[in-house]
Amino acid sequence: MEEQGYIELRIDNIQKKLNPIDVDITDVKSIISDIETFLYPTKEEKKTRPHISYDLQEGSAKHKFFLPISAVLLFNGLTTEIKKRDSIDFLDYKRQEIIDRFQRIAVKHGLIIEFNSSLSSESTLVIDSKSDFKLIIPKYYESEFYLYGEIYQEGGKNPNIHISTTEYGNLTVAATKSQIVEGDKKSYKPYGIKVIGKKSLEDGKVSDLKLLEFIAYKPVYDKSLLDRAIESASKNLSKIKNLDKWIENLKADGI
Repeated sequence: MEEQGYIELRIDNIQKKLNPIDVDITDVKSIISDIETFLYPTKEEKKTRPHISYDLQEGSAKHKFFLPISAVLLFNGLTTEIKKRDSIDFLDYKRQEIIDRFQRIAVKHGLIIEFNSSLSSESTLVIDSKSDFKLIIPKYYESEFYLYGEIYQEGGKNPNIHISTTEYGNLTVAATKSQIVEGDKKSYKPYGIKVIGKKSLEDGKVSDLKLLEFIAYKPVYDKSLLDRAIESASKNLSKIKNLDKWIENLKADGI
C-alpha cells in the first residue's frame, strides 16, 4: 500500500474567529468537489482516483483530505508553482477555475485560505483579498466529435480524408494509412466518423481533427415502425378540437 499523507485547506476570516460550526454543508460540498477536480480534472482520472477521506477540524476551519503521498506531491507541486510564478496561466482551465473561485470567495467574504500538507511545515500557497490571479479563458476546447457527411477525397502523402458536412462544411481529417486502406473504398459515400480535435468557443468551428474510427452510415426506413408511430400519434391528435389551428401554432424552425 502506498504511503499516505494529507492536504489541507485552512480557512479563516480577518477577525480570526472562524470555526467548523460556521461552515455550511454547501461550502463543505463545494470544497470537496473542488479539491477532487484540482487533483483529478478529467472524468477518466476521477474514475481511477485513489480513496480519499475527509475531515473538518478546528483551528479556524481545517478542511483535511487524507490520500496517497503521490497526490500530496502533486498538490504541493501545483500550489508551490502558483506561488512562485504568482500566476495560474500555466494550469489547465479546470484548475484555473478552481483557484479563481477560491479567490472570489476570499475577496467577497474577507477570508484567508491557506494551502497546507503533510510534506511542508509552511503553507505552499495563500489566497486572500489581496490575491490577483487572472483567469485565462481558453479560445477552444478539445474533445471527441461525431461528423456525418460525404467523403469526397482520401489518401495523399500525408494521409487524410476530406468530408463534406452540413454543419461544418468541408473538413480535412488526419488519418493513418491503415485507417484509409482497410475495408471498402469510402469516397463519394455517406459516412459517419468519430474524430478528436478542437472546437472554437467563439464561432463553433472545429480544427486539428484526427480520425478515430469510421461509422457506417446506413439510414433504414422501417415502415412498420412508422405505422405504429402514426397510429399512436393519431390517438392523441383526435383529442384536439381544432386541429388546423393547433398545427398553425406549431413552431417549425428551418422549414
